[in-house]
Amino acid sequence: MKKTINYSWILSMLFVLVVIPVSCSKESAKENPQPETNLPIKISGIHANIDTKTTLDGVVTSWVANTDIVGIYSPQARMAPGGGGPTIVNTQFFAATSALSTFFVGTMFWGAANTSHTFYAYYPYAAGSPASTAVPVSLPAAQTQSAANSTAHIGALDFLVATPVTVTSPNNTNPVADEVNLKYNHLFTVLEFQIKGTGQLKAVKLSANNTLAFSGGTINITQATPAANVAYTFASQTGKSNEAVVTLTTPATLTATNTDTKVYMVINPGTPTGDCLVELSVDGTNWTYLLKSAPVGGFKRGIKYVVSVDASSASTLGAGEVISVTGRIWMDRNLGASRVATSIDDADAYGDLYQWGRLTDGHQLRTSSSTGDLLGTINPGHANFIYNPSSPYNWFNTIDNSLWQGTSGINNPCPSGFRLPTETEWNNERSTWATYNSAGAFASPLKLPAAGYRNGANAIFVNIGEGGHYWSSNVASSSARHLLLLHFDASFANLYRANGLSVRCIKD
Repeated sequence: MKKTINYSWILSMLFVLVVIPVSCSKESAKENPQPETNLPIKISGIHANIDTKTTLDGVVTSWVANTDIVGIYSPQARMAPGGGGPTIVNTQFFAATSALSTFFVGTMFWGAANTSHTFYAYYPYAAGSPASTAVPVSLPAAQTQSAANSTAHIGALDFLVATPVTVTSPNNTNPVADEVNLKYNHLFTVLEFQIKGTGQLKAVKLSANNTLAFSGGTINITQATPAANVAYTFASQTGKSNEAVVTLTTPATLTATNTDTKVYMVINPGTPTGDCLVELSVDGTNWTYLLKSAPVGGFKRGIKYVVSVDASSASTLGAGEVISVTGRIWMDRNLGASRVATSIDDADAYGDLYQWGRLTDGHQLRTSSSTGDLLGTINPGHANFIYNPSSPYNWFNTIDNSLWQGTSGINNPCPSGFRLPTETEWNNERSTWATYNSAGAFASPLKLPAAGYRNGANAIFVNIGEGGHYWSSNVASSSARHLLLLHFDASFANLYRANGLSVRCIKD
């Protein structure tokens, strides 16, 4: 089934997922009917969800024999005949054949006769005994595609939940029960990037200000199935990320035709505000970028969006630069850091700690000596960190609000063309994070680490590896405004200017 929808960044092609029932029926013995509780429940039927299931052949999908395993739940069904044995908590059924229509191999028996049996199901099967109200699910931000136009990786990222179905178990006089029609519904969204241009393509990255991926979580599969295209409710999501990247194991050679190079990405449905950021890489390290408008109504569950990208129109980032979802270019690391952060507590990415308004004179080094002697100048002429536990709690004996204002501001420590961000600019970035805390800050394109700070009252290092403290150019009385990143919060607060904090520079 095809529809035409016009989006500014999405080609006029939208495939709606078609769901055909999966039939669950008991196995009958018509000549010599068994006692009803001895009847095994046989899973069989058709599954023809389009666009996201395991393998794609055009727009048709199929089950894969001995590979695809579904998990079945039923509080009334039993593991043993005669209504005995444990209830069906998490029973695996294997696809018997590779086809649109297949039987599923597993063991399940009816419980009491002539009673309601409710069935829940999901794909792919999770080992162990997770509760039906907390089935594990995840969607990795780092995805791998073997080569251009290959969809083989989608099956490992797809997750399906069946609409709950209730049927009445058979009795001795009517051993044939009604079919259990299980309709599997997709949790996620598929993007098909169709990319034209010249040169090689190694990776495609998407960033937005909503959760695109998550490392872990759970879903209650007994919940009512939401309306078409409406997202399921997750019981939990951890390790949220507002970016996803697909890396090609074999790089593609771009051509002048979009359909020659297709890259597939699976994302969490949601509604971004503002633009989405699409980045392309020839080597997985260096990136060019384009800003694209999100579809009206956001990315909907169970739909494949075709995204047209012209690599020749992508902009190039300079060395040490990174672009965020806001479209602003930043330095890709803290001032003084030797590399981009690889984790929240990456010591090599912490960088230096600057006293507000002070130039780069050596005081910012974590190895610098300290002194309590204040000077009457904005250029101390030495590399000591100056602590001051008394008013005005500054590193020199007056307050000068003209420091660090703009690229030409006095004592601007940033490289040419860069400056301290304003509080508004920091807040714009914060609004794009998947979570308002240190984890969300690190998961963002800025990769902000928890570098701690140096106390302006005594020169002691505080909160290293636990919190991030970032100066803005805004002032407040004798203090300055800073962004505070903790594991439970990301907020703004005043801080005395003698304190040593991280600096992340923004391009003017």
